Amino acid sequence: MMKALALTALAVVCLGAHCRPIDGCGLGATRCTGNTAEICDADGSYHELADCDEVSARSGAPFVCAFVDETTDDGHITGHTCVPASDADAAAGGGR
Repeated sequence: MMKALALTALAVVCLGAHCRPIDGCGLGATRCTGNTAEICDADGSYHELADCDEVSARSGAPFVCAFVDETTDDGHITGHTCVPASDADAAAGGGR
């Protein structure tokens, strides 16, 4: 009886705390999962940064998740994010 009560209490706490599996990623690491850019938070789990399909729908132009490593007027940008599909094709050697 005590074991069942303890497991029930643990389940309630876990659900209340939004428990999720730990990915073991480093803070700030990024990745593409399908056409979604994700970023790692302090608890070692990836979370959605940008849904590129949603960006495409809102912009009216195709966007894809890709790795970016460039320097702009605002500084150096490195990581996965949504980029216009034509830019991703050019970076992959597809060009125009």
